[in-house]
Amino acid sequence: MSKSLKINYLYNLANTVSSMIFPLITFPYAARIMMADGIGQVNFFSSIISYISLFTCLGIPLYAVREIAKLRDDIKKLVQTTTEILLLHLCLTFLGYVVVFILAFCVDKVSVDIPLFLLLSTSLLFNVLGCEWFYQGIEDFKYITIRAITVRCIFVILLFLLVHSKEDIYLYAFCSVVGTVGNNLYNFIRLRKHVDFHIVQFKQLDIKRHIHPTVKIFALNIVISIYVNLDTVMLGFLGTNYAVGYYTGATKLTKILLGIASSLQTAMIPRCSYLVNSDSLDDFYKVVQKVVDFVVAVTIPISIILAMTAPSIIIIFCGPSYMPAIVTLEILSPIIFLISMSGIPCFQILYPLGKENIAIMSTATGALVNFTLNLLLIPLYLDKGAAIATLIAETMVTITMFLYGRKYIRIKRYNTHYFNCVLGGLLMIIVLYLLRSLSLSHWIYIWLMPLTGVILYICVMYLRKDSLYIYSKYLIMVNLNSIFFCNENNIKMKK
Repeated sequence: MSKSLKINYLYNLANTVSSMIFPLITFPYAARIMMADGIGQVNFFSSIISYISLFTCLGIPLYAVREIAKLRDDIKKLVQTTTEILLLHLCLTFLGYVVVFILAFCVDKVSVDIPLFLLLSTSLLFNVLGCEWFYQGIEDFKYITIRAITVRCIFVILLFLLVHSKEDIYLYAFCSVVGTVGNNLYNFIRLRKHVDFHIVQFKQLDIKRHIHPTVKIFALNIVISIYVNLDTVMLGFLGTNYAVGYYTGATKLTKILLGIASSLQTAMIPRCSYLVNSDSLDDFYKVVQKVVDFVVAVTIPISIILAMTAPSIIIIFCGPSYMPAIVTLEILSPIIFLISMSGIPCFQILYPLGKENIAIMSTATGALVNFTLNLLLIPLYLDKGAAIATLIAETMVTITMFLYGRKYIRIKRYNTHYFNCVLGGLLMIIVLYLLRSLSLSHWIYIWLMPLTGVILYICVMYLRKDSLYIYSKYLIMVNLNSIFFCNENNIKMKK
């Protein structure tokens, strides 16, 4: 792994860790203040907005990262492409707001609280201004991380200052928008540092050339979103706000932990696109193999620990009123491994290679399964039915992704490292299950079980002389030595 790639990953990991820590601080507070029905109302509307955002983005964020990564060494083309993408996104957002107003005044489930729906819809405009794809494309992860942490700090302060009762639902929605996209205005202002719009020749702009490739990504995104957001929307229409609230409590925690694996994948997307564009396929597949090894090693223990500590996590972070969400979280815990594994061939291999059609077929299979199962299970089992549908759908996507794309997925399917991870996981299940049978407080469980599981897992990696364990140990020693000798040299230079 190159020095720049390691730096990008470390910044992205810091961003991910902060994205995990802040919800752990804010969500327990919000869940107790707003209760399950208040959280459910906000997330039901947010899920509808996310679908409108999906259409207004039209696959632009992912497509733009790849294009900016390719053109970052050609300033003129970079400026022209950035301007074209911004204008395309702006036009689509205008159409999105037409849909927003139609839904707000014509759909009963939405018109019950039009101000809340319109407040949450401001995220559409901020998404246009954000240009997150530009900073990812030029691999400016340092800026992304510092800015994200700053905005999250502001969000925490606003939440605790403004939201004190269930009647403060509009203030909670405002804080949610600020915490999610509030930094995007500054993104747009800072864009002038990298892009000189004065050199743009508007007569030469060709917005239409981006529509066809973004439509492919849009097709991929829409089928993914069917089993990412549709369960919440269908729960809102077929179930109750309480069911949406319980489901939100469970999925909030899984999404937080998913960020650990996705942090590496996000940092790799522009680099993989750059290597493919440079015809460096050998280096490309080496990078992908390291991503796979990392994801397998990390997501297996995370999924197991989440399932085993589900009762304690829900009680502590959501409150006793969310106890129905315990089973929902236990059902959803394996999707951390499944989503991470399906994301590797999708975003690290097939997408940089321009084989989006394979990814679309795989995700469409999962989307169809998810939609069908939601119709059957949500009326009977509410949030638990949605969780079962999501788990089965993610399993189908992971399997079909590797089957359809096996020609291009040149990674080791069977090696000692994977066996070590499974062995460590099985031992974790046995030991943590025995610990769970003890009568201890939830606060003890939430510290004891993850600590025990991680120590046991690392011991297995050590005893088995796992390749990733040895490589990680080597990287740590090299970095420590470089820091030590760097400091030593600095002292000598000063003398």
